[in-house]
Amino acid sequence: MKFRCLGSGSSGNCYILENDSEVLVIEAGVPFMIVKKALDFNISKIVGVVVSHSHGDHAKYVRDYERNGVPTFKPYREEIACPLSVNYGGFRIKGFRLVHDVPCYGFYISHVEMGTLVYASDTEYIKYRFQNLNHILIECNYSRELIPEDAVNRSHVMTGHMELQTALEFLLVNNNPNLRSVVLLHMSARNSDPEIFVAEAKRAVQCSVWAAEKGLEVDLRLMSF
Repeated sequence: MKFRCLGSGSSGNCYILENDSEVLVIEAGVPFMIVKKALDFNISKIVGVVVSHSHGDHAKYVRDYERNGVPTFKPYREEIACPLSVNYGGFRIKGFRLVHDVPCYGFYISHVEMGTLVYASDTEYIKYRFQNLNHILIECNYSRELIPEDAVNRSHVMTGHMELQTALEFLLVNNNPNLRSVVLLHMSARNSDPEIFVAEAKRAVQCSVWAAEKGLEVDLRLMSF
């Protein structure tokens, strides 16, 4: 099982969890063609798509999947009776509520090849603690220290997204001997520093840490062969 980043940030978010026979797509914020190319056009491998919320950088292309018969999990559509857990192939997915300016959900995902994983983006904080996580994909959008005090959009930037210290607190609370990887997501182009953020996260956990960028691949297998 591997994690691949096809886009992370306000220009479009999309990540895939992939093994030899299955693909789970997380977020539909980049053109479907990019996903097709990443899979060598073998879209039959896609067992499902999970989307956190309705903003275009996460959901713009979800209808392309639906038109191609791919199951989609959109718990933010609260006007529809939508279950908060689904099974797509070997993936078990549970949604949990986040704190954003529109209904937004994170995902607790398990698979026999990778163990357990939490994905959370576009949220001010996460009120849940998880037991014995193996992988964490978490937003680390900005640092207060990098936003000028007189910035016109300072209050807007600090609403609905996770700040560095909040992300570090989540990592500290959920750190455990079984944690194998952390990927920091959705970094602001202006108000973040990937090198500093990764270094800070490495102080909070005893595992590998990456900053999400297009082309990043991370091995999520519990056992290396």
